[in-house]
Formats: sequence, C-alpha cells, structure tokens
Amino acid sequence: MIRRLTAGAAFALATLIALAVPASAHVELEPGEAVAGTQTTLTFSFHHGKDGSATTALEVQLPEGASVVDVPAVSGFTGTVDEATRTVRWSGGTVADGTEAEFPLVVQLPSTPGPALFPTIQETEAGDLAWISPEEGEGEEASPAPRLTLTPNPDATTTTTAPATTTTTEAVTTTSSIPGTTAEAEQRDDGSTNTAAWLIGSGIAALVAIGAGGLWLKRRADREAATDVGPDGGPG
Repeated sequence: MIRRLTAGAAFALATLIALAVPASAHVELEPGEAVAGTQTTLTFSFHHGKDGSATTALEVQLPEGASVVDVPAVSGFTGTVDEATRTVRWSGGTVADGTEAEFPLVVQLPSTPGPALFPTIQETEAGDLAWISPEEGEGEEASPAPRLTLTPNPDATTTTTAPATTTTTEAVTTTSSIPGTTAEAEQRDDGSTNTAAWLIGSGIAALVAIGAGGLWLKRRADREAATDVGPDGGPG
C-alpha cells in the first residue's frame, strides 16, 4: 500500500522516528536547480540504510503544482504513483547499507519560482528514516527534505495588449479611358475639336470647294466660247 504523506502527518512522524544514522546520511536530489514550469528528470539517491540495515522502499511526495510524467525503471524495484497525494513509491527490492542507489523520476515542475521540497520516507529493515524537515542542516538530529530551487522561466509567455491604431485612407477616384466608350468620347471633346462637328465642317468645305470649282470652270468655258466667235458672228 502506498503511504499517504501529508504536510501535517509528515511533521508528526518526524517527532516519532529516532534518527540513529551517521551525520552525513540523507537523501540527495539532483539537480539542485531547475527552471520553474518545465519538465525535468529528478534523481533521488542515498548510500546508507539505518543501523547498517538494507533499504527496502523509498517514497517521495511532490510539492504543490508538480505532477508525475514518468517513473523510469529501477532494477529490482516497482514504481507506483498515487496522484491524489502526489506521491511516488518504489518497493519490492533491497539496497544494502553503504551501496549507492539512484531513483529517477520525470516530473512537471511547479510554475512558481522558489524552493521546492520533496519530503521523503526511506524504509529500511531497521525502521523508517523520515527526510521531511523544511530546515536544512547536518548532524544526527537533522532530517532535511530533498529540495531544489526553481528559477524563473525566461521563455514564459506573457500577454501584451497593443494600443489600437486607427488609419484613415483618402479615397481616390480614377477615370479610365476605355476605347469606344462615352468616357473616351468625352475625353476627346476636352480638346478644342469635336469629331462630329469636324466631319460636318469638312463636308461643307468640300461642297463649297466643288461649287467654286464648278463656277470657275463654267466662266472659263464661257470666256473661251466668246473668244472663238468673231464680230460678225463667225468664228474669230
């Protein structure tokens, strides 16, 4: 059964467990620093048991805002997750006292920068070791919880509201000249000559010229006829 760690129960348990372990004994956490809100692999490690006895299980509680992504396999141990209490428990194997052991865990870290604590219970054949204290320290009475420092995420998304910009575009009217249309005719009329009037005028001028030419030819013919008739009516 997975042990259900809560903040109150963890501190109460700390007052009941005798910590008869060397001053250097504790559960280490690597890395010691990570970016808030990112997915990271954490490794919990130790190299001791209690009173020279072997370790038989390890249970870790995640801080608020963190969640388990994956529990990589550890030789000889089975990893189980209790999402309700944010705890992960490895059990079923043994680690002899003085042997280095590592338990990796892939987690989604909280998004708030600052210290993050991971209260841990190390179960041994001689009893439990509670690494749950929020205080850091060394010595036989110290039982600091594994911790890491969460740094601000430089890639965090921020929402920026840009000021509204109003652009007024002046309407421009363009008249295109289309061949064979009224618009073209009107455009041509903008010169000093109207096509229809020019054609009519040209026709009148042609008629006048024809008439004048005909009159001139008639007078010329009359003059030639008068020259050919003599005074007596005969040929001249």
